[in-house]
This record gives sequence, C-alpha cells and structure tokens, in this order.
Amino acid sequence: MSPATFPAGDWPLHVTIVPPFDTELDADTVAELLPRVPPIPVVAAGRERFGAHRTVPVTVLRASEPLHALHVAVVDALEAAGTVIRDQRHLRDGYRPHVTDQSAGRLHPGEHVLLTELSVVARAPHSTRTVAARIPLAPFRP
Repeated sequence: MSPATFPAGDWPLHVTIVPPFDTELDADTVAELLPRVPPIPVVAAGRERFGAHRTVPVTVLRASEPLHALHVAVVDALEAAGTVIRDQRHLRDGYRPHVTDQSAGRLHPGEHVLLTELSVVARAPHSTRTVAARIPLAPFRP
C-alpha cells in the first residue's frame, strides 16, 4: 500500500492510468466515477525513456486489453464530468502504459504484476501529493 502523503518527486511505484487532470470535483466524487473492474494482470515489456528530453526512465507494459479498456473508461468518465486532461497526446490510442522508475524501485522486463487498486492522487501544499481516495479493483456486486 502506498503512503497517504509523499513528496512530488518521490512517488510510490505505480502505473499511470490517466495523466494529470484539473477538476472542481472532490476526490470522493472522482472515485465514484471510476469503473469497478477485476484486478488486472500486467507484464513489464521493455525499458524506455519518456519525457520531452527522453530523461525519464520507465518500464513499458505489454499491450493489455483490460488495461487499455480501463484507461479509456476512466478518461471517458472524467471528461463527461467536465475534467480537463491537459495532455491529450497520451489518451486513448496514444496511451502507453508504463511504470516510471522511483526511489522505491522499478519493474524489470518480464516481471508480472497484478493491479489491485486505483488511487486518486491530489496535489497538496509544499510540493507534496496525497492519496485522496483508493478504489479496490474487484468485481462490482450490487
């Protein structure tokens, strides 16, 4: 489980489902928008460098229909609720699931991981980030 608050430059190891977005909605409302899906197995594929200057080391994940479907469903739900996702290049067909190297570690090619929750991460004062909501990935049962 990731810490509740962490420095902006020292995220826990994670898969980004949606790039940063702006919204007037509170974290609980955002969490309610997110689809309830079963845990998603992913496999680390290869090492690359992302960012404008190719300086951010990442491990790209193998193509996964459940992961891509989750990404699209979250983007659609957020946009329908009026959020503004700044970087449109990395949405839908431009989505490249990856895990950015962190001080806590990195994924290695061939490594298998099971995604078991979504987190809504909010900016906090003093260059910190806060896990404002956690949503377990489990089949939704009414």
